[in-house]
Amino acid sequence: MKYIFNKRLLSILKEFMNSSSSYLTSSYLSKIIGVTTRTVRSDLKELDEILNPYGGKINSKKGIGYKLEIFNDINFSNFINTVFNEKAKEKHDVPTSPEERVEYIIKKLLQIKGCITLEELCDELYVSISTIKKDLKTVKSILQDYRLVVASRLNKGIRIEGDEIDKRFCIAEYFLNRSQLDKIDLAEFYIENIIVFKDVDLQRIEETLIEELSKANFSLADIALKNLIIHIAIAIKRIKKSNYVNRKNEKMRKLEGEHEYIIAKNIVKALEKDFKVTIPSSEIYYVTIHLLGSKVLDERKEVGLTHFIEKDIKKLIFKILIEINRKLNLDFIHDKRLTCGLVLHLKPTFYRMNFNMNLRNPWLDEVKTKYPLAFQAGVIAAQIIEKETSYRVDESEMGYLAMHFGGALERRKRGADAKKRVAIICSSGMGSSSLLFAKLKNSLSNNIDLIGTFPLHQLNIVVSLSPDIILTTVPIKDNIPIPKILVNAVLEDSELNEIKSKVENIEYCKNDEVDFEDLFTPELFFTDIQFESKEKVLDFLTSQMVDKGYIGKDIKKSILDREKLSSTAIGNLVAIPHALQVVEVPSCVCIGILDKPIVWDQNKKVQLVMVLSISKNISYRFTDMFGTLYQVTKSPLSVEELINQNDFDKFHIKFLSEKEKN
Repeated sequence: MKYIFNKRLLSILKEFMNSSSSYLTSSYLSKIIGVTTRTVRSDLKELDEILNPYGGKINSKKGIGYKLEIFNDINFSNFINTVFNEKAKEKHDVPTSPEERVEYIIKKLLQIKGCITLEELCDELYVSISTIKKDLKTVKSILQDYRLVVASRLNKGIRIEGDEIDKRFCIAEYFLNRSQLDKIDLAEFYIENIIVFKDVDLQRIEETLIEELSKANFSLADIALKNLIIHIAIAIKRIKKSNYVNRKNEKMRKLEGEHEYIIAKNIVKALEKDFKVTIPSSEIYYVTIHLLGSKVLDERKEVGLTHFIEKDIKKLIFKILIEINRKLNLDFIHDKRLTCGLVLHLKPTFYRMNFNMNLRNPWLDEVKTKYPLAFQAGVIAAQIIEKETSYRVDESEMGYLAMHFGGALERRKRGADAKKRVAIICSSGMGSSSLLFAKLKNSLSNNIDLIGTFPLHQLNIVVSLSPDIILTTVPIKDNIPIPKILVNAVLEDSELNEIKSKVENIEYCKNDEVDFEDLFTPELFFTDIQFESKEKVLDFLTSQMVDKGYIGKDIKKSILDREKLSSTAIGNLVAIPHALQVVEVPSCVCIGILDKPIVWDQNKKVQLVMVLSISKNISYRFTDMFGTLYQVTKSPLSVEELINQNDFDKFHIKFLSEKEKN
């Protein structure tokens, strides 16, 4: 049977797959996709016909909604892989949405050596000059983040101009599928990006790097190693086309005094030999900044580290911890493990920010929703860093900082010293490994001893140390005589069952449930809000909170500032805005239901807004309170039912009933 997937059908299918076993209504899907419920019902009928021969079907339940059911796992899995692989490879598709056109134009400008005219872009995209000009405004705005400009050349057209190093960072972001980089091995990554790297041997680059890094006793996290391989592959492709890093950059020349410069020099020599290509000496700087900006995975050096902390970094961390204590009522001043973790994290972070290196955080959304209090601390830390250094800290960096604070919060729940011998294999570096270790120790009755944190390519070293258990965030294919447990980098309570079967069991200690009877009030419940932007929605809701005495103007400003730093949209048409600090007045939740969904950020629409304000005396309950709001709104069906409640009492009863289910 010949099936034809348009973008709407693909979007609906993705919604079903993301919602697991939940029912989705046509009303909910229409809001997400941006079409009428009638169109959605027609699409669902067509989707059912397409899926049926391949082991899937769309079941409907009157008054409940629609659900994807799979009756042949193997056939359906093969079909889905084929569909998404085909979509990923469809280069001939003409972009239709503004977002797709913008991405197309950026890729086009990065690929061409000379210029391209607006008329040529119009012909390729089948749109008018006015549409192209509008798209170019967005293109220029995006490229500004990479220090690149779209320059016009008389009678020739437009092209991207800027430093070669910035072009490479932009290429890495727009041409590579890096979303699962932490979870897949290099061979899989190569297959996914075969068109980009068709003339570069990634495996050979990996072997060269591991050999040279081993000689220099320089240990990298797996994800850092993969990133370095990617950027070296991009460099080799660009060098072959005579695109070189600027050798006259004084900021680069200062790197010659760093130990990493010597390692980079040896790597470049080895690459020249392996790839039979002449690499200019200026490219050594390029490799150096990637080494300096990478997360070195060696927590074993933590002992005694505080004696060697540079005074400037020590002062900065102290300011961060003081501000977190002031705003969130959390005292981390005496947590030496946290201080050491932040030191080892911040040094490469400053190099990344100094050279405008982009680093994605694959766990950002998980950290924001599962460790909201830690993320609050990460946002505050980012503010202090920006104020003291003038570096701009993006959301990904906030997420990595938050993982250190998440580890500190977990350690607080159990104060005993470690005894159990555990090794952690982690792809992403120290922040996530620290959080993993703290979560594990907090959940076991027997204390544990972390004997080391290692990248996967050092598995032989781990085996030689004979730990009792290996906790790993990546699959270990080798047959080894040590129990190994595969977990997510952001560990959930439900994942501890396998660990608990190997050690003495203990119940996980949680704070008492938050009583939401006292948080909701009729005077902070608003329906049919008619605003087109999140700024206007937030201004309205926070103004109501100020007028009714629930928060002051300083907290209103904090809520608005917090949203500018990092979106509080959590998916399923829900946003949970909150301040960067606790308040002296009682805690509350202000509910706002919009008459229709609005675009909250680049990727998410929102219709239900719950502004959360936390009192200082229960600041330690922030995670519980945020978590309850998150759990209740995790189901699209629950969200739709809440959105449909125009009466406060009915909304309150519905919320509490959904809370009991969770």
